[in-house]
Amino acid sequence: MDSILGIVYATSGREVLRELTKIRTLAALPIAGKYRIIDFVLSGFVNSGIYDISIITTNNYHSLIDHLGSGKDWDLRRKNGGLRILTPLSGQLATNSSYRGTLDALFKNLYSIKRSTADYVVITGSSIVCNIDYQEVLEAHKNKGADITCVYTKSMNGGKKVPKGAAVIKMDGESRITDLTINEDDLKDQDADWCLDMLVLKKSLMETLTADAISSGGVDIYQDIIKRLSHTLNIYGYEFTGQFFEVSNILGYMAANMNFLKKEYREKAFDKPIYTKVKDSVPTTYLNGCQVKNSLIADGCYIAGYVENSVISRGVKIERGASVKNCIIMQDTDILEGARIEYVIADKDVIVREGAELTGHKRYPVVLEKRSIV
Repeated sequence: MDSILGIVYATSGREVLRELTKIRTLAALPIAGKYRIIDFVLSGFVNSGIYDISIITTNNYHSLIDHLGSGKDWDLRRKNGGLRILTPLSGQLATNSSYRGTLDALFKNLYSIKRSTADYVVITGSSIVCNIDYQEVLEAHKNKGADITCVYTKSMNGGKKVPKGAAVIKMDGESRITDLTINEDDLKDQDADWCLDMLVLKKSLMETLTADAISSGGVDIYQDIIKRLSHTLNIYGYEFTGQFFEVSNILGYMAANMNFLKKEYREKAFDKPIYTKVKDSVPTTYLNGCQVKNSLIADGCYIAGYVENSVISRGVKIERGASVKNCIIMQDTDILEGARIEYVIADKDVIVREGAELTGHKRYPVVLEKRSIV
């Protein structure tokens, strides 16, 4: 089996998540109650037999580092390979500022990346929640004789909307990429093929292409390598037809969490193990008289009120008379007696006072910043 290095961007250039990523990077964003987005990314690598992983961060990475620790919960605490977190201050070309783009991030961390003995690299972002087998992608890559393979999809789980900022590709009849454009607005085209921020190529080629593109003033992998070299390299598309969700804005984040309430979605999302940090919390306490309908509730919670169509993280307290509908409630938040909230995303350590009422809309949920009191 060929050795593979996984490279993960902990952030996304197209994310618009307001208060949710004010204090944390995208990869550390909680999802499905007790998980983080990075859990799905790392589990996808580990389930594909990839145990050599570098995570490139820009800023607000303290929460991510705290969650990942040594990587032992993902079986990534190893003498060879394992987990490495690369910050702007850790590379050979250390900088105090964020990277200028995806290419700049790769180039400034090449010193660390070159230490890996892997034959191939899989480069991925953190905005896609899915369960993909990278060995299948690599096999298709080798069968095509490709220089680079770009994972793409035709739709948003059956929808017709391409996210703003996504790379839209054009291919010939052999799935060879001939052109690429960056979507400047929400594109509604059921025939559009757009990239899922997942690339496969030889590690040696990645190092050469990155250095060449940087010397020419390049900053973005898709614009300055995929598009610019599409007529000189064999760059192919690999269609991913499995279940996924793109999380780069508030509505996408809300939709991804709400879909975990559907049995058929959960079964597909967890058809392979998804690993996360083990906290060994106490079980959730359900008091007499409480009501819970179609909700995900993590351990360590105290439920005395009414919960419906909601995702509740660890340590949340919902007191008697409180009502929570169509909400995402993050860790250690308190919904006090008589409070009523609907279509609300509450970050960690929020307090909703007694009798307070907050109502958002399916298209415009209310977002409560971490440690806020309302």
